[in-house]
Amino acid sequence: MSSQVNKSVSGIGVGAVTAAVLGGMAHAQGADKLRVGLLGCGGRGNGAVRNCLEADPSVEIVALADLFESQVKGTRDGLQKDEKIASRIKISDDNMFWGFDCHEKLAKCDADMLIMATAPAFRGRQMMAAIKAGKHVFTEKPVATDVAGCREVMAAAKLAKEKGLAIVAGTQRRHQASYVETMKRIHEGAIGELVGGQCYWYGGGIWFRGCPDGMDELKWQCHNWYHFTWLSGDQICEQHIHNIDVMNWCFDGPPKAITAVGGRQWRSTNPEQVQLAKEVCRKFNNGSEAGWEKYNGDIWDHIFAEFEYANGARCLSFSGHSPGTSRVSEKIVGTKGTSNCSGNISGENAWNFPGKSIDPMVQEHMDLIASIRSGNLLNEGQRVAESTLTAIGARIAAYTGQVITWDWLMNQSKYSIVPTQEELMSGKPVYQPISTGCDPMV
Repeated sequence: MSSQVNKSVSGIGVGAVTAAVLGGMAHAQGADKLRVGLLGCGGRGNGAVRNCLEADPSVEIVALADLFESQVKGTRDGLQKDEKIASRIKISDDNMFWGFDCHEKLAKCDADMLIMATAPAFRGRQMMAAIKAGKHVFTEKPVATDVAGCREVMAAAKLAKEKGLAIVAGTQRRHQASYVETMKRIHEGAIGELVGGQCYWYGGGIWFRGCPDGMDELKWQCHNWYHFTWLSGDQICEQHIHNIDVMNWCFDGPPKAITAVGGRQWRSTNPEQVQLAKEVCRKFNNGSEAGWEKYNGDIWDHIFAEFEYANGARCLSFSGHSPGTSRVSEKIVGTKGTSNCSGNISGENAWNFPGKSIDPMVQEHMDLIASIRSGNLLNEGQRVAESTLTAIGARIAAYTGQVITWDWLMNQSKYSIVPTQEELMSGKPVYQPISTGCDPMV
């Protein structure tokens, strides 16, 4: 980043989500341009880059990267055609990258900040490359799919602190005024000692993608990333991390022990998904459907977990997909009351959030940019890695049938399921069997 941007102190202060909302300050009003590159040009990446543009008028988008060339070109075309933002789209042909090494090329471009929105499997190595190259980072969640990836993100967060770089994560509840104000009161004792809670992300389902002509097998897996544990981390990690992160927020840290059960039923018999899986199998298996099951993905469709926190409180987690269902929420229980964590407290100190929240997906970018301009840098890398590891720990507990402790996750586990960069470049697909519920601990 230019020294001018680093020295700018205009805009709101660090983590000032409440100041931004309650104080009526719309965004950091720095005169200097903030040059931003996007890594991951899918739906969330396109959404995140527009959130960033909305957050601050000084943002310019200068580079794009994705595994797929068509995604990169399509994103640039879409941004340039939007009259509201076209003047801030400054992407030259030389700053468009694709392939499994696109993150390495993007890290070398002339950007001040990188937005990371690829499949979660690659986040650790991508973040480390960005931090080593001196870039501020906005990263989508989760930040890993295995223990090794979480440790790499923790290392990147430490390095960012040493280098004076900011990291903000897409767990946007941490930047939403109704959550921030509620959590402040919970931590001040409004509901007494915390004794339990529940969190949910249970939905009707998720897309399943066939294979376009000309796409090789590994790239098809990445195109259909949600359905492979090594790429997505399973639903509990990819989506339910939001609610798990809120539970960790309530207790100011991760649980000390995790117990979980679950399984896979609906995904294995869903007619539309099975039909597509068989079509993909025929493409890569000389027209035969033999062994089609591996193309049907390996993630489960429900995991129920119990998190035991340091004070002995136990919180229940309910996550997965099943047709016709929908529940996304949190509840925390204390000795003096309860709260939904997002604007309501009942009991002795009943309270309702009186204000309005800016779109938290915009607010998180506002807070990140404000911290860069002020020099009081936000660094959420360690925290989002811990919440990601909590979700992964619950998945491991369900997959193995064992109680998983935080100490084991941090100090003993050697769990690593993401191929190396060299293995990815070879193009060999990666398939794992569906977990039996009594897998070995690694």
